[in-house]
Amino acid sequence: MAHPSDALPKDVYVLSGSNAVSFDNGKAVYAINNPTAAAIDASCIGSIYTYQSDAYKLLTTAQTISVQPGATVYGRFTSVTGAGLLCYVS
Repeated sequence: MAHPSDALPKDVYVLSGSNAVSFDNGKAVYAINNPTAAAIDASCIGSIYTYQSDAYKLLTTAQTISVQPGATVYGRFTSVTGAGLLCYVS
């Protein structure tokens, strides 16, 4: 059995300013955490779906997600922007 630490995140990115963490090599951000006392808008690209008239469809443009204080958003994002956010990468 593998040691449980193998399942823990290996890389954590602290976003600053308007800089994005972006990947095109198979890596992805799987969790976005807001450690601050105010909401932060995250601009995300990745596996985000929305219902459009007859079915859920994959969005291919950046979407804004408001990450509330202390909250964590899970997903599979190839790009995230939002000063102060912590991004956990797989």
